[in-house]
Formats: sequence, structure tokens, C-alpha cells
Amino acid sequence: MSESDKSGIERRKSRRRPIMESFSFFVVIPNKGYFKLKVADVSDSGVGFDYDIGGESPEDFPVKDGEEFELHLYLNQTLFLPLQVRVMRVDDSKVIRRVGVEFVTRDTPEYQGLVAFLEMIDRLSEVVQFNAQPED
Repeated sequence: MSESDKSGIERRKSRRRPIMESFSFFVVIPNKGYFKLKVADVSDSGVGFDYDIGGESPEDFPVKDGEEFELHLYLNQTLFLPLQVRVMRVDDSKVIRRVGVEFVTRDTPEYQGLVAFLEMIDRLSEVVQFNAQPED
């Protein structure tokens, strides 16, 4: 594990799960409109995602540490979990801002469903095999 990987784990204080390409996770922020925002990682405590869409300036939809809002975490094209989140980090060093949020409320059925789903992913990741080229 590289030093930067260690610092990420220590900073978040829970296991990060990089999103595998085989899952079509994305987030939508209802107050921002129905824009699919790419998810970078998910943990029991929060999610990291790209906040901007192409051509959007940071002034169009400002975001700051401590801000709270509802986020829809889509598990596929139609299934989502509505979750209340708080912004913990905004990385604006690149063209597209990357935002890290933590889950505010953890006693909801939606959050408990997310935890169960993540546990399933953890178990599957121990035994799953990937085939780069699907067989015909």
C-alpha cells in the first residue's frame, strides 16, 4: 500500500471501496438537477464523486465544506438510495471538482440498505473472478 493510500484510509477512518466498472454507480443531487455524477469510491462513512458536469463553472453550483444536502446514490440506472450527506472535502485542483461527503444520518433504512449492499460487495470481491473478454 502506498503512502497516499494509507493517508486516505486514515483520513476517512473506514474502508474505501473503489467502484468497480462492472457496477454503474453514480450520484444525483436533486437540488442540482438530474445530472449523473461519477462516483470514485464508497465507504461505510461516505462517498467521493465528481461534482461538476462538462462545461459547468464552479460559480454555477458552488459547494463548500460543512454544507449538507440530499444525495441519491444510484446502484444502477433505476435503483437509488436517498441519503443525507455533509461535505467534508472539496478538491478543486483539477478541471472537475471532486467532493467527499459523509453520511449524516445512519439510523435510516436507506443507510442500513447501503451497508448491507457494501457487505455483499465485500464478500463477492473475495471470490469473484473477472473476465476481460466475455466468451461468446
